[in-house]
Amino acid sequence: MRPGILGLVLVVLMSVVLVGCGGGKNTEADAQTPAGQTAEQAPAQEVPEAANPAEVTPEPEGERPVQGPREGADKEASDSRTSVGGIHLWDSPEDVERVLGKERLQIFVQEEGYYGESQFVWRYDEGIEIVIGVESRKVLDIVASSPAFATNLGARVGDRAGDVVALYRSRYKEPQSRHGAGILEGWFEVEEGAYLIFDFNKDDGTCVNQAWRDDDRVELIKLTHSFYMD
Repeated sequence: MRPGILGLVLVVLMSVVLVGCGGGKNTEADAQTPAGQTAEQAPAQEVPEAANPAEVTPEPEGERPVQGPREGADKEASDSRTSVGGIHLWDSPEDVERVLGKERLQIFVQEEGYYGESQFVWRYDEGIEIVIGVESRKVLDIVASSPAFATNLGARVGDRAGDVVALYRSRYKEPQSRHGAGILEGWFEVEEGAYLIFDFNKDDGTCVNQAWRDDDRVELIKLTHSFYMD
Protein backbone atom coordinates (compact mmCIF):
# COMPACT_ATOMS: atom_id res chain seq x y z
CA MET A 1 0.00 0.00 0.00
CA ARG A 2 1.30 3.40 -0.82
CA PRO A 3 2.39 5.67 2.00
CA GLY A 4 -0.14 8.35 0.94
CA ILE A 5 -3.05 5.96 0.99
CA LEU A 6 -1.93 4.56 4.36
CA GLY A 7 -1.86 8.04 5.89
CA LEU A 8 -5.37 8.79 4.60
CA VAL A 9 -6.69 5.58 6.16
CA LEU A 10 -5.13 6.47 9.52
CA VAL A 11 -6.75 9.94 9.50
CA VAL A 12 -10.20 8.44 8.82
CA LEU A 13 -9.79 5.89 11.63
CA MET A 14 -8.75 8.59 14.16
CA SER A 15 -11.82 10.69 13.27
CA VAL A 16 -14.15 7.74 13.89
CA VAL A 17 -12.56 7.08 17.29
CA LEU A 18 -12.90 10.74 18.39
CA VAL A 19 -16.58 10.90 17.40
CA GLY A 20 -17.31 7.71 19.35
CA CYS A 21 -15.65 9.03 22.54
CA GLY A 22 -17.54 12.34 22.46
CA GLY A 23 -20.93 10.75 21.91
CA GLY A 24 -21.57 10.00 25.63
CA LYS A 25 -20.89 13.46 27.07
CA ASN A 26 -24.54 14.64 27.01
CA THR A 27 -26.14 11.34 27.99
CA GLU A 28 -27.39 12.62 31.45
CA ALA A 29 -28.66 15.88 30.02
CA ASP A 30 -30.44 14.07 27.18
CA ALA A 31 -32.15 11.73 29.65
CA GLN A 32 -33.68 14.72 31.51
CA THR A 33 -34.67 16.65 28.40
CA PRO A 34 -38.12 16.03 26.85
CA ALA A 35 -38.17 14.72 23.30
CA GLY A 36 -37.60 17.45 20.73
CA GLN A 37 -36.02 19.79 23.29
CA THR A 38 -32.32 20.35 23.74
CA ALA A 39 -30.60 20.62 27.10
CA GLU A 40 -30.10 24.35 26.58
CA GLN A 41 -33.85 24.80 26.03
CA ALA A 42 -34.99 22.82 29.11
CA PRO A 43 -36.49 25.06 31.86
CA ALA A 44 -34.46 25.41 35.04
CA GLN A 45 -35.84 23.32 37.95
CA GLU A 46 -37.07 25.52 40.87
CA VAL A 47 -35.48 24.85 44.22
CA PRO A 48 -37.73 25.66 47.24
CA GLU A 49 -36.36 28.40 49.49
CA ALA A 50 -36.43 28.36 53.27
CA ALA A 51 -39.45 30.18 54.72
CA ASN A 52 -38.86 33.80 55.70
CA PRO A 53 -39.94 34.28 59.36
CA ALA A 54 -41.17 37.77 58.54
CA GLU A 55 -43.51 36.37 55.91
CA VAL A 56 -45.02 33.60 58.04
CA THR A 57 -48.70 34.26 58.67
CA PRO A 58 -49.19 34.67 62.44
CA GLU A 59 -51.77 32.66 64.32
CA PRO A 60 -55.02 34.49 65.00
CA GLU A 61 -55.00 36.18 68.40
CA GLY A 62 -57.75 33.94 69.69
CA GLU A 63 -55.74 30.80 68.91
CA ARG A 64 -52.50 31.80 70.58
CA PRO A 65 -51.81 30.29 73.97
CA VAL A 66 -52.32 33.06 76.53
CA GLN A 67 -50.33 33.19 79.73
CA GLY A 68 -52.75 33.47 82.62
CA PRO A 69 -52.22 35.62 85.71
CA ARG A 70 -49.97 34.14 88.32
CA GLU A 71 -51.67 32.22 91.05
CA GLY A 72 -53.15 34.47 93.71
CA ALA A 73 -52.95 37.67 91.63
CA ASP A 74 -56.73 38.15 91.55
CA LYS A 75 -56.95 37.63 95.31
CA GLU A 76 -54.21 40.19 95.95
CA ALA A 77 -55.96 42.76 93.74
CA SER A 78 -59.22 42.15 95.57
CA ASP A 79 -57.60 42.33 99.02
CA SER A 80 -55.95 45.66 98.22
CA ARG A 81 -59.37 47.32 97.73
CA THR A 82 -61.47 48.22 100.73
CA SER A 83 -64.50 45.98 101.05
CA VAL A 84 -67.22 45.03 103.52
CA GLY A 85 -68.50 41.48 103.40
CA GLY A 86 -66.54 40.94 100.19
CA ILE A 87 -68.39 43.79 98.42
CA HIS A 88 -66.58 46.84 97.01
CA LEU A 89 -67.83 50.22 95.89
CA TRP A 90 -68.58 50.21 92.14
CA ASP A 91 -69.23 46.45 92.08
CA SER A 92 -72.04 45.39 89.73
CA PRO A 93 -75.33 43.81 90.87
CA GLU A 94 -74.04 40.51 89.51
CA ASP A 95 -70.93 40.83 91.70
CA VAL A 96 -73.13 41.33 94.75
CA GLU A 97 -75.30 38.34 93.92
CA ARG A 98 -72.27 36.11 93.49
CA VAL A 99 -71.15 36.95 97.03
CA LEU A 100 -74.41 37.44 98.93
CA GLY A 101 -76.95 35.56 96.83
CA LYS A 102 -80.38 36.59 95.60
CA GLU A 103 -82.43 36.19 98.77
CA ARG A 104 -83.00 39.80 99.82
CA LEU A 105 -85.59 42.53 100.16
CA GLN A 106 -85.38 45.09 97.34
CA ILE A 107 -86.54 48.65 97.96
CA PHE A 108 -86.79 51.22 95.16
CA VAL A 109 -85.89 54.80 96.10
CA GLN A 110 -86.83 57.28 93.39
CA GLU A 111 -85.38 60.38 95.06
CA GLU A 112 -81.87 60.92 93.76
CA GLY A 113 -80.49 62.76 96.79
CA TYR A 114 -76.71 62.92 97.04
CA TYR A 115 -76.35 59.93 94.71
CA GLY A 116 -77.52 61.80 91.62
CA GLU A 117 -79.70 58.88 90.54
CA SER A 118 -82.48 56.65 91.82
CA GLN A 119 -81.42 53.64 93.83
CA PHE A 120 -82.25 50.05 94.62
CA VAL A 121 -81.60 49.12 98.25
CA TRP A 122 -80.85 45.43 98.71
CA ARG A 123 -81.44 44.45 102.33
CA TYR A 124 -80.20 41.04 103.46
CA ASP A 125 -81.54 39.39 106.61
CA GLU A 126 -78.01 38.53 107.73
CA GLY A 127 -77.33 42.20 108.49
CA ILE A 128 -75.96 43.98 105.43
CA GLU A 129 -77.52 46.58 103.12
CA ILE A 130 -76.31 47.43 99.61
CA VAL A 131 -77.30 50.60 97.71
CA ILE A 132 -77.13 50.21 93.92
CA GLY A 133 -77.60 53.01 91.36
CA VAL A 134 -80.50 52.33 89.00
CA GLU A 135 -78.82 54.00 86.01
CA SER A 136 -75.16 53.27 86.77
CA ARG A 137 -75.78 49.71 88.01
CA LYS A 138 -72.94 50.17 90.49
CA VAL A 139 -72.68 49.74 94.26
CA LEU A 140 -72.86 53.21 95.82
CA ASP A 141 -73.08 52.38 99.52
CA ILE A 142 -72.54 49.42 101.87
CA VAL A 143 -73.75 49.24 105.47
CA ALA A 144 -73.09 46.26 107.75
CA SER A 145 -74.68 45.85 111.18
CA SER A 146 -73.67 42.24 111.83
CA PRO A 147 -70.33 40.62 112.77
CA ALA A 148 -70.89 38.22 109.86
CA PHE A 149 -69.48 40.83 107.45
CA ALA A 150 -65.85 41.84 107.97
CA THR A 151 -63.77 44.42 106.13
CA ASN A 152 -60.86 43.31 103.96
CA LEU A 153 -58.58 43.96 106.97
CA GLY A 154 -60.72 41.79 109.24
CA ALA A 155 -62.52 44.49 111.25
CA ARG A 156 -66.17 43.73 112.04
CA VAL A 157 -69.14 44.78 114.12
CA GLY A 158 -68.53 43.89 117.77
CA ASP A 159 -64.78 44.57 117.66
CA ARG A 160 -63.20 46.82 120.27
CA ALA A 161 -63.22 50.42 119.03
CA GLY A 162 -59.66 51.18 120.15
CA ASP A 163 -58.26 48.17 118.27
CA VAL A 164 -60.06 49.01 115.04
CA VAL A 165 -59.05 52.68 115.15
CA ALA A 166 -55.41 51.76 115.81
CA LEU A 167 -55.43 49.29 112.89
CA TYR A 168 -56.80 51.78 110.41
CA ARG A 169 -54.83 54.77 111.67
CA SER A 170 -51.67 52.85 110.80
CA ARG A 171 -52.76 52.82 107.16
CA TYR A 172 -55.14 55.71 106.50
CA LYS A 173 -55.82 59.23 107.70
CA GLU A 174 -59.02 60.48 109.29
CA PRO A 175 -60.72 63.35 107.40
CA GLN A 176 -61.56 66.78 108.72
CA SER A 177 -65.20 67.67 109.30
CA ARG A 178 -66.66 69.97 106.64
CA HIS A 179 -68.54 71.77 109.39
CA GLY A 180 -65.53 72.74 111.47
CA ALA A 181 -65.95 70.01 114.07
CA GLY A 182 -62.35 68.85 113.77
CA ILE A 183 -61.17 65.35 112.89
CA LEU A 184 -63.85 62.74 112.25
CA GLU A 185 -62.55 59.98 114.48
CA GLY A 186 -63.31 56.47 113.33
CA TRP A 187 -63.70 57.67 109.73
CA PHE A 188 -60.94 56.78 107.27
CA GLU A 189 -60.11 58.02 103.80
CA VAL A 190 -59.46 54.88 101.80
CA GLU A 191 -58.86 54.55 98.06
CA GLU A 192 -60.52 56.59 95.30
CA GLY A 193 -62.21 59.14 97.56
CA ALA A 194 -64.09 56.55 99.58
CA TYR A 195 -64.78 56.76 103.32
CA LEU A 196 -64.83 53.73 105.61
CA ILE A 197 -66.79 54.67 108.73
CA PHE A 198 -66.90 52.81 112.04
CA ASP A 199 -69.87 53.93 114.12
CA PHE A 200 -69.56 53.27 117.86
CA ASN A 201 -73.15 54.32 118.67
CA LYS A 202 -75.59 53.66 115.84
CA ASP A 203 -78.62 54.71 117.92
CA ASP A 204 -77.62 58.37 118.27
CA GLY A 205 -78.82 59.21 114.75
CA THR A 206 -75.40 60.15 113.36
CA CYS A 207 -72.27 58.38 112.16
CA VAL A 208 -70.09 60.98 113.89
CA ASN A 209 -68.37 59.57 116.98
CA GLN A 210 -68.60 62.60 119.22
CA ALA A 211 -67.46 60.90 122.41
CA TRP A 212 -66.09 57.38 122.50
CA ARG A 213 -63.72 55.20 124.50
CA ASP A 214 -61.31 52.47 123.49
CA ASP A 215 -63.51 49.84 125.11
CA ASP A 216 -66.57 50.84 123.08
CA ARG A 217 -67.65 48.41 120.38
CA VAL A 218 -68.14 48.85 116.67
CA GLU A 219 -71.90 48.86 116.10
CA LEU A 220 -72.06 49.69 112.40
CA ILE A 221 -69.67 49.79 109.43
CA LYS A 222 -70.35 51.98 106.41
CA LEU A 223 -68.40 52.15 103.14
CA THR A 224 -69.40 55.06 100.94
CA HIS A 225 -67.98 57.81 98.76
CA SER A 226 -67.10 61.21 100.18
CA PHE A 227 -69.34 62.81 97.53
CA TYR A 228 -72.39 61.36 99.26
CA MET A 229 -71.58 62.74 102.71
CA ASP A 230 -73.01 66.03 103.94
